[in-house]
Amino acid sequence: MKIFKKASELEPNLVSIKDKGQSIGLVLTMGNLHDGHLSLIREAQLHNEFVICSIFINPTQFNNENDFNSYPKTIDEDISKLENIGCNALFLPDIQEIYPKGLAKKKIVNNFRNILCDKFRPGHFDGVTTVVDLFFNMIKPTNSYFGEKDFQQVKIIQDLVKINHHNIKIIQCPSVRDKTGMSLSSRNSKFSNDQLKIFDVLGNKIKEHINLLKQNEINNLDQLKIEFLQNNINKIDYLEIRNENNLEITKNYSEARLFIALYIGEIRIIDNFKLY
Repeated sequence: MKIFKKASELEPNLVSIKDKGQSIGLVLTMGNLHDGHLSLIREAQLHNEFVICSIFINPTQFNNENDFNSYPKTIDEDISKLENIGCNALFLPDIQEIYPKGLAKKKIVNNFRNILCDKFRPGHFDGVTTVVDLFFNMIKPTNSYFGEKDFQQVKIIQDLVKINHHNIKIIQCPSVRDKTGMSLSSRNSKFSNDQLKIFDVLGNKIKEHINLLKQNEINNLDQLKIEFLQNNINKIDYLEIRNENNLEITKNYSEARLFIALYIGEIRIIDNFKLY
């Protein structure tokens, strides 16, 4: 696997691949890779001749400096995982490479805003779209792969591609889940043993309520909120059922998902679950 730290070094390699008529699959990550990330790379490998993964912890999408500084960094393990899976290239830029004129972000997408994570993390998605736009312009992949765990992010990036006329297909991939049905997340590696137990209870509670919602045996989420708060979930940002196409609140579950964001200690968990 080739490792590139500069876009100027990466570009001629990508031009050579495109000149051969080969497709390029891109998986954007912030590192601390787990099976969810690797599943995106495997999906990219099925449909592209060349697959590149990026690792860049983007400062402009964090709402506080402590969260940015404490984000888990496991670069040696990440490189080993990418080599083992047969990824063709890793783009590993530093902050100066991506933001040579200093940190900055701009609002590109207006749809799917002021709800869910955007409501509780103002400016977060402006940081996301800014950096994704930069990476798309640098790499110009054929396809780019994103996990459904960050469902609102996927919708916003799909809009970004339309707005800025990127000739890139966004591939939305199902979440990889643990035994309790919760999506894998890099932040979960920071759980203490006690927090892991709370997380397991959380997953099982959600699974029970998802089954009840699917069977139309309950029609509100008040009981689930109560059970969360009784099980050491110290803050709930949102617990909502929304249509997966327009992200509007709905009572029609035929194309709906349960969206959650809550905290175990200082660790924020987001997830979503199909109700059909």
